[in-house]
Amino acid sequence: MKRKKLIKINEYKNIKQDDSINKKNKKFHKQSLKYAIILLCICGFIFCLYKLFIKKVPSIRSIPFVPSLALKEKIYFDKYEVEKFNEIKNKLKQECVDMFKNQKEFLNGLIRKFKPKKIVEVGARFGGSAIVMLNAIDDFKDSKLYSIDLDSSEHVGECLRKYFPNFLKKWTLFKGKIACEYIEQIGGDIDMAFIDTIHTEPGEILDFLMVLPFLKENAVVVFHDIAIQITGWLEKSAPYIIFNGIRGEKFLPSGDDVLKQDIGAAILDSNQKKYYQEYFRLLGGQWYYFPKEEHINQMRNFFKKYYEKDCKECLIIFEEAIAFNREYVKKNPKPKRYSFTSD
Repeated sequence: MKRKKLIKINEYKNIKQDDSINKKNKKFHKQSLKYAIILLCICGFIFCLYKLFIKKVPSIRSIPFVPSLALKEKIYFDKYEVEKFNEIKNKLKQECVDMFKNQKEFLNGLIRKFKPKKIVEVGARFGGSAIVMLNAIDDFKDSKLYSIDLDSSEHVGECLRKYFPNFLKKWTLFKGKIACEYIEQIGGDIDMAFIDTIHTEPGEILDFLMVLPFLKENAVVVFHDIAIQITGWLEKSAPYIIFNGIRGEKFLPSGDDVLKQDIGAAILDSNQKKYYQEYFRLLGGQWYYFPKEEHINQMRNFFKKYYEKDCKECLIIFEEAIAFNREYVKKNPKPKRYSFTSD
């Protein structure tokens, strides 16, 4: 009898122990499952961040987005000659040139101050900005303006031909192709470049790269539409990016009105070759249109000819930017404008 009781007691103890072990196992499994779910959530969150932010931004974009110089630094160009511009200001129709009065005076003043012999304009449109520049060099002996525009229509330069035919003797127009197809014909020792084209990335960045090898040491480069805080369109940020990115002493029209500081100039630092890679890295953002393959090939050949010797990495960066953005534009369709013409 006692033996049976002991057996029962032992069995009861074994059952209690088994229950205790089972409870511990269940608790362990619950905790394991909880930690596994947490770990899975963390991994999923990291993957989402990767998809949203990292994968969409190519590795070649290492240069930080620079705050607007118009707001951060006083680099104003205060004293410049306006008398020469006053000779034509009442004749220059607003539909011919999309600039405020002070921006036209600024462009005129730069030319009157630096007296360039050779000016290249990329993005001619109706010829309004060309009129301002040609008027400014009218009394400079041997000074000339060369304008380039991808648009091959008769509207390119029509305001100049119609209202100021007396300026045509100092003007040469190249139209129908991108800048790299004409710049060799124009030749080197360019004292000043005025770039005002599509505004959408990579527009003006590529335009600048196509002109840069032919610029004289310490040339002056002018960009219009550099104030993205006016338009609020990030895809219209190409002039802003390249103006902030290039190395040189920079100038803006004076005053506190940001709207009227939508134009800027830079006197390029000496030895621009050491900045080539920085400039090509500016192509590393998201492009909001993709150039025609014909133009890509023309730029590829041009860059190989004029940049490979001093910056082999530049060609790699260019190809990476093309590969990334070709796929990006396909997957993220936006209004595409296959043109470098003035906007």
